[in-house]
Amino acid sequence: MNNTAHPVTPKPAATIILLRDGNSGLEVLILRKASGKHFASGALVFPGGKVDAADTAFAGDIGEERNELSDLKIAAIREMYEECGIALVRAHGAKKLLDSKDVAAHQDTYDNAPILEMAAAVPLGLATDRLMRFAHWITPPGRPKRFDTHFFVASAPSGQMEPNVDGYEIVEAQWHRPQSLLDDVHAGKVKLVLPTMMNIMKLSEVGDVAAAIALAQERIIIPVTPTRIETPDGERLVIPEEAGYGLTEIPAEFLRSA
Repeated sequence: MNNTAHPVTPKPAATIILLRDGNSGLEVLILRKASGKHFASGALVFPGGKVDAADTAFAGDIGEERNELSDLKIAAIREMYEECGIALVRAHGAKKLLDSKDVAAHQDTYDNAPILEMAAAVPLGLATDRLMRFAHWITPPGRPKRFDTHFFVASAPSGQMEPNVDGYEIVEAQWHRPQSLLDDVHAGKVKLVLPTMMNIMKLSEVGDVAAAIALAQERIIIPVTPTRIETPDGERLVIPEEAGYGLTEIPAEFLRSA
């Protein structure tokens, strides 16, 4: 039951929109969540999740000066590795990111320890400097679970292009062209949650990773909290024009609620 009088406080969360240049242009990594008890059961999502205590406590190298986004970036890197096995990490003092074989070797040495524990022990640096802020969405009041989510774009490490899902929370990971995903939405083949759809729509405007990173650098980020309205053509979700997505009203028929 919705409760807008006493809304749940949104939890800080972070997501990585991982990018690569494919044969036909820009591609994004999309995960499919397992059906069942998980939040957003069965949904197509970007890697990510809520900030937890380990993210805040991590005191190792993150590749840049710490700021108000650091805990969010650490959480995003941790969640992406847990969900699909891609780690934005580097050897201490290095610029190049590790490839999958090097990451696996460290995991073997440290008995598959959580990535933040492994990074502190080796030590490895987290590449939070590779994450560019792209969007900021807040779940509307009245929802039983609310998140204050920052979206970051990042180029996939050249040596880690093949995701390896955990098989528990995430059951599939595939690279997709943004426009192909949108075509599937309009054809009724898939439904996306609104933030995922709108960010994919924005990325469909650019042709490669360099252009996507440049777009992130020039975007003016504002917090977006969607609202629902009834129109003669049915229910629509509304976002502010200043959010920079072009569209401000989206038919609910194309979307899934969570």
